[in-house]
Amino acid sequence: MHKKCFKLLAAFVSMICFTSAQAAAVAPEQLPLNEKLVRNINRQLHAGLPSKDPVKVLRAFSAKYRPALLERFLKYVSYNRQSSETEQITPDQIETAQKLYTEIKAMGLNVTLTPHHYLFVEIPSNLNYPVPVLGYSAHYDVTPGIEANDVQARVIKKYDGKPIVLENNQIIDPAQPNGAYLPTQIGKIVVTSDGNTILGADDGAGLSVLMTFMQTLAENPTRPHGTIQIVLAPNEDVGRAAEFVEETPYRPEIAFDFDGGSDGRVIVENFNARQEIFTVTGVPGHQSYAATNGYRNAWTPACELGAAICPEELMPNFSQGRAGYAELHHMSAPGGKVSMAELDIRHRGFDTKVMNDWEQYADQKAAEIAEKYQVNIERKMIDNYKNVAECAHPNALEITENAFRNAGVKINIQTARAGTTAAMFVTKGLVGAYTIFTGQNNPHNYTEWLSEEDMYHSYLLSLSILDEVAKQSKK
Repeated sequence: MHKKCFKLLAAFVSMICFTSAQAAAVAPEQLPLNEKLVRNINRQLHAGLPSKDPVKVLRAFSAKYRPALLERFLKYVSYNRQSSETEQITPDQIETAQKLYTEIKAMGLNVTLTPHHYLFVEIPSNLNYPVPVLGYSAHYDVTPGIEANDVQARVIKKYDGKPIVLENNQIIDPAQPNGAYLPTQIGKIVVTSDGNTILGADDGAGLSVLMTFMQTLAENPTRPHGTIQIVLAPNEDVGRAAEFVEETPYRPEIAFDFDGGSDGRVIVENFNARQEIFTVTGVPGHQSYAATNGYRNAWTPACELGAAICPEELMPNFSQGRAGYAELHHMSAPGGKVSMAELDIRHRGFDTKVMNDWEQYADQKAAEIAEKYQVNIERKMIDNYKNVAECAHPNALEITENAFRNAGVKINIQTARAGTTAAMFVTKGLVGAYTIFTGQNNPHNYTEWLSEEDMYHSYLLSLSILDEVAKQSKK
């Protein structure tokens, strides 16, 4: 149908051009009118063509997966998935990992379950040109800090704007911080627990997004994409999501973690977090004869060191915005030896150089105090997590902004004075990843709730980011 129209257009344009050329000698002012006429005909011919609006195209494609997204979420929050502060991994997490493995395997995708129960999926590129390897991550555990087993989810299909009254004397109130986002959800689907447990949207929502993303690609193998790597991790809620991630071949060049809040929030920068441990070793002996027996007290130099390198102006209560801090968190006597003092310092900051400068200053003060009191002082540094912004893909922000625009979702860029799963991964040498919202609200609380619409928007982003990365030809 359209080919015939274009042939007619071509013939008509030829006739117009011929007529215009004849008229040029006597009436050159007629040429713009002919060009305008051609443009009008062109618009009429295209009026019946399918929309090229990327938002409409993406939403039309993804609409059929929206019900599956919610169904998955309700299934996953029914799994007992708690991690543990004392166990390396819990039996409930192992069972969840095996269920997810079986589900992914049934999709026909290449999935690996590692010895420490990370799930890794790689989907090969179907492009004939190289693009960056895209990585997605989420975690499947829930916090051990509150009751989270045997969740009884409640689905409110059309939220009416009123406070949501749950069991266990729990209320999610739109007039209070725990329900401040609720007014945006009137007439929409909201999911809560019954009030006796948390819901588990952290990170059941991100897990649902990525599992539905995998289903989508498995059922649509011709959708253009580069190589995709996906990792689902245990133990995130006890700070150990990166502990054994090196068991997987997860090595993306640009990455995104699906484990955030609501309202289009994207965490593009976070604190670097270091644990600085200074050990002061004195000399044991009887204090009364210290002048002759060589006794050296460890605690006086330790206190002086702590005061020198963690002054009042660096305390957390004076830190906000982009300012970091160095806090003497606690002191202890290793092994109960009074001749040894250990200073455990929590060091946070967005700028690695500033933190490195502090370390040099701290080492200098430690050397001075060690010489003054004739004791030994050693320092050990542990990177708890790193700022993803300092090692993200150079086009990460542009890709993210374009993806949000083409998904029809308003972006809400944020920095975090805390860490993320992605920030933990960076300590293992992986690329810095942005954290994408998933619709979870009030995590780690009996009043935790999910915005189904935001979870769906997060799923749209998983596809839109994929499309944007497929445009990033590596030259």
